Amino acid sequence: MVKEFKAFRGQHDGKVHESTGKVGDVGAHDVLIRMTHAGLCFTDVHFIEAGNVLGHEPVGVAEEVGSEVKHIKVGQAVGYGYNHGACGTCDECRLGNDTMCPERRLYGETDHDFGGMGSYALVNAAFVHKIPENMAPEDSAPLNCAGATVFSPFLKYDIKPIHRVGIIGIGGLGHLALQVANKWGCSVGAFTTSESKVEEAKSFGAHDVIITKRADGKSFVPEKEEDKFDFIFCTVSSQVPWDAYFDCLKTRGTIIPLGVDFGKFETNRYFSLLARENKVGGSLVATRYEHQKMLEFCARHGIKPAVEVLDLNEENINIAFDRLQKNDVRYRFVFKH
Repeated sequence: MVKEFKAFRGQHDGKVHESTGKVGDVGAHDVLIRMTHAGLCFTDVHFIEAGNVLGHEPVGVAEEVGSEVKHIKVGQAVGYGYNHGACGTCDECRLGNDTMCPERRLYGETDHDFGGMGSYALVNAAFVHKIPENMAPEDSAPLNCAGATVFSPFLKYDIKPIHRVGIIGIGGLGHLALQVANKWGCSVGAFTTSESKVEEAKSFGAHDVIITKRADGKSFVPEKEEDKFDFIFCTVSSQVPWDAYFDCLKTRGTIIPLGVDFGKFETNRYFSLLARENKVGGSLVATRYEHQKMLEFCARHGIKPAVEVLDLNEENINIAFDRLQKNDVRYRFVFKH
């Protein structure tokens, strides 16, 4: 039996409108989630004209579970990530890399009738995560994308506490990346264009802050090799002056872009890739293993996003989208159903 519910979709006019979504019967391996909170991510901006139910930072309560589901109980706080399905039999799935599965079910590409800004979602239980008991839903919602995105590289790239990690941007992703890097035990540097964010960056875990737009016009590249970085995360949703950031890397250092942008990745540092064995590494959100470990790590260390909570309605969603695109939020909007 099809269940219809209230949902919010982007439309071709670039605005979000109240609509309906629908889910079918709960299968043996499914969980029906009644949403309570939904984070707003800049990636949602890219899907605002696609017509799907928006929101990929969902948190809710398990209202019904399938007969074969053992790890989720009715009434538990749960969420799911940007990817919520995979074939389970390809080489990538067997290696635990469900996000690389050819049949992966990514937000915006499949299941257009449900998302965090709808009342319900029907999800394969294998991709449903229990929210730690000591974590508030308004804090856990952004972790299901932003937290997973910045945490995943620490496992993918075997980042160790002895490494020096730089974070470009102190925004929705960046302020969480600073916290994770600090609690991971790394030496943490924050890159920002604004001197006004220095103390805030330090409050999130930066040990030092590099101002990239200096009044004297001088380069922000550290002069000493030991002040450079083993890893640099780019958390902004735009292209940056990559040449300067390559110059900020130590020998064999790696740049990891995390913010979504569809522009050209351009650099004149081709030779440094050879001479200094520098690298550029991709990272597409988190696998199920990385996602669950992220939630546990954040709960254990008290890592949480800075949020502004709004009631979920058409007016508030459109106001939040407008403010997000103007960079007028510190640092994540969360909608309460």
